Amino acid sequence: MPDRFREHRSKLSSQIGSDAAALVPASTETIRNDDVTHEFRQNSEFFYLTGFHEPEAVALLVPGHPDGDYHLFVRPRDRNEEIWNGYRVGKEGAKERFQADQSYEITELDTMLAQLLLGRERLFYRSGNGHDRRVQTLLEKSRNYHKRTGKVLPSTIVDLAPVLGEMRLRKTAAEIESLRAACSLSAEGHREAMRFAHPELAEYQVQAAMEYVWREGGSPRNGYPSIVASGPNACILHYVENDRMIEDGDLILIDAACEVDYFSSDITRTFPANGSFTGPQAAIYEVVLTAQKAAISPARPGATIRLMHETSMEVLTEGLVDLGLLPRNVDDSLAMNHYREFFMHGTSHWLGLDVHDAGSYRVEGKPRVLEPGMAFTVEPGVYVDGREEIEFNLHAYDLDEHLEQSFLDPSGAKKRLEEAKEKADKVTHKVPAEFRGIGVRIEDDILITESGHDNLTSFVPREIDEVEALCTQQSWLSRA
Repeated sequence: MPDRFREHRSKLSSQIGSDAAALVPASTETIRNDDVTHEFRQNSEFFYLTGFHEPEAVALLVPGHPDGDYHLFVRPRDRNEEIWNGYRVGKEGAKERFQADQSYEITELDTMLAQLLLGRERLFYRSGNGHDRRVQTLLEKSRNYHKRTGKVLPSTIVDLAPVLGEMRLRKTAAEIESLRAACSLSAEGHREAMRFAHPELAEYQVQAAMEYVWREGGSPRNGYPSIVASGPNACILHYVENDRMIEDGDLILIDAACEVDYFSSDITRTFPANGSFTGPQAAIYEVVLTAQKAAISPARPGATIRLMHETSMEVLTEGLVDLGLLPRNVDDSLAMNHYREFFMHGTSHWLGLDVHDAGSYRVEGKPRVLEPGMAFTVEPGVYVDGREEIEFNLHAYDLDEHLEQSFLDPSGAKKRLEEAKEKADKVTHKVPAEFRGIGVRIEDDILITESGHDNLTSFVPREIDEVEALCTQQSWLSRA
């Protein structure tokens, strides 16, 4: 087994201290229908610490315990189950192959938990992982046990997510290698999709060509459900039906990527189905591409994701005003958040074991400063749906303040904003017909380095002439 998992456990142990322990459950299998389960994918936090692939396991870290720091509870070996559902490593394999100091059958968890946690004051655990009732029972036992014996069991539960999130934000050299591999293979799939796509194919056929490249290249699964959105479907941010027939003149927006070593890439490209952008399509595309380049440019240690979002937002707004999609000037459009009619999401998110990876975006109320080893996306977009007219409220407000209030008081914040907009003057603006139904997003994966940044997905072309050239190349897959 790679040393990375041992290193992760050691770092976590030093973070939580010798008066604490950490309980980290694996994912469980879920029923798809009847006795058939959904495809299993291990919980990222559990995998990060163990490298263990089986469901229904639990890892317990008890720093400084006389029987070892790392205890792993796993499913027992069962010949009948293994005939039907596959090999299990069992207790012996948990120690031999996965370096557990001690291993047990999962049925022993309730019996062993209190014994192993004796003398620990805090338990790090992320709620919602299927063991909440077990942890609550432990707390109740702790109160009674201390009252009767004077000995300590954990009486405080601490959220594990922030601690692991901070660790996962900063990728090690080995993790960066895995992320690069995921980005490289994902990029190959996107390039083949551009070659393969053609009017009169179904979206899912283009998806199949792209995902074949990933499976053939060694990736066992996608990083997330593939979005292959042609024509007006590109204006649906999380479109996953992928069942429309592609028409001549359509743009195709593909947001998709694969996993390598559990690390996921995240790439979006938008390209013409017939190989040539129309004038209006190219105009929208250039606005998005200019915004993406401007946002990526300042990416280096000491910068912030917030700066990149603000840069992207300003460039997009300038472009939308120039194209006649917004009724007011750039300053008003930004102050009144009018751009959100066409660009309604953030520019970036962390990337790693999860496509929307762990880690906070603010530290002590301020945007987090970027450091080497941090990876994230940059993905501006413009989505012009089929509306002929849009009513804009002439009401300036601080979007960040509204979003912060929404976390604390969702219904109240929404009501206050709606009331303010209702009282404000309004203007009805006609959407230029040539832009209706056009959706464009361009997304790359950025790694912060010591000297600046590395675009891990630049292998997929972005410039209009390069995109058109690739779309006209012959696919090596059959379209039969």
